Amino acid sequence: MADKKKTGKSTVKITPEIKKKVNTETVTTTEGDFVRNIAAGTEYYRDSARKITQDLIAAAQDQKTGFEIKDEPKLRRIAAELGIKTDSRAKNEIALDLGELILNEFGKQEGELLFLKRAPLKRQELWQTLGIAPGGIDREISAIKEMNSPDFDAYSQKLMLQGAGCSLANGWGSNMIAAELGDIMTGTPSPTLKNDNNAEMIAGFSPEAIIYSLGGSFRGSLHPLIDNIVNGRIRGIAGIYNSDSTLNHRDDAQVILVKELIKNDVLVLFTGENSIDLTKAGLLVYEGAQYAGAGLRSVCEAVGLPPVLHMGRAVDNCRILIAASAIVQEAKLGDISSLPACIASPEGLNEKNTAIGQCFAGSGFFIISGNSQPANESNKVTNFLLKDMGNIFGGMWDFEADPLIMAQKMIGHIDRKRKELGIDKARDRILYDMAMRRELV
Repeated sequence: MADKKKTGKSTVKITPEIKKKVNTETVTTTEGDFVRNIAAGTEYYRDSARKITQDLIAAAQDQKTGFEIKDEPKLRRIAAELGIKTDSRAKNEIALDLGELILNEFGKQEGELLFLKRAPLKRQELWQTLGIAPGGIDREISAIKEMNSPDFDAYSQKLMLQGAGCSLANGWGSNMIAAELGDIMTGTPSPTLKNDNNAEMIAGFSPEAIIYSLGGSFRGSLHPLIDNIVNGRIRGIAGIYNSDSTLNHRDDAQVILVKELIKNDVLVLFTGENSIDLTKAGLLVYEGAQYAGAGLRSVCEAVGLPPVLHMGRAVDNCRILIAASAIVQEAKLGDISSLPACIASPEGLNEKNTAIGQCFAGSGFFIISGNSQPANESNKVTNFLLKDMGNIFGGMWDFEADPLIMAQKMIGHIDRKRKELGIDKARDRILYDMAMRRELV
């Protein structure tokens, strides 16, 4: 088969080992719909990332666009990471080279996306083995559209794997490009007290800000976080994201989910446009530690952090990928799938949430969505998301509308990972009756 890096065609590899883990029946409408949603979500974020890249180029050329280089150290750090010379060069020269290099990521004809190198090596090797390590972002979207055409003879799971590859182009490509280049032009976020609809919140927890908060300016390190996960004060980490969907009409679902998690000593990382409910509940300020379990509360009080760290908009979900990869490297765990961590999208699935969620699963996370399965009528899609993904990627989906059950599933996954790592210890699980549920909101 021709190389998708040159033609847009898929290079997904159904090896004998993979055939043992998945079925290879022909495609149905349901699989087509699911991967089309991934492609549509990726298209949305791609267009935004491309515009931000063009803005960086314009800023580097001193065009009157209102943008400028505000975080020069990050500019130089990312440029050096991607092989651009930075010594004795003006910031605008470096920014122009970086912008032009990144602009090539959208339609590149050869090689893999540059930011994939940030993932753990074991994860990169898995993507390469499966033939889904994404190349040009445009090409990944085109491959899905071609495989969905009536005259294309594709196996069901080959199409689903191609969808996973496209989602990786979204998370490790478009989203990461938008977040990192946006930081360069507007400044890397740092924790700031804000007023959101007459309620206070602390937002701006980039991975750099988390490291600084935990370790201090001269000893910034993830070791304090890792140490507190090992000793059990922090049970694990839960990433929660949303976009702007109203699929889940329960206004209290996100608050109930988060309160259950932090009550059980799970540190929450949040990205999304809809944080007003968490803000009004007092979960995004230092005083929110009162709702946390004794272990998490002690950490929050010691370092002055809320139990829920607001990391930015929906596009900033990639900051969770960056933080997870950094933890894996520092703790020498080998892969993201080894972490006592998981992801939730309590509002449910739309096109953007599907693209984000599939990237998390393909990166090794257990992810749970707050609506019914997107493929109730297709056992093949359900089996792939809930079973095959786990066998292949070490990360998979689940679906649960009840926020308390959702939280318990997430805590159960975290506990299993702690046991696999040999850092489990006896602790009480907090279960809520109906009276306790009403007290949560």
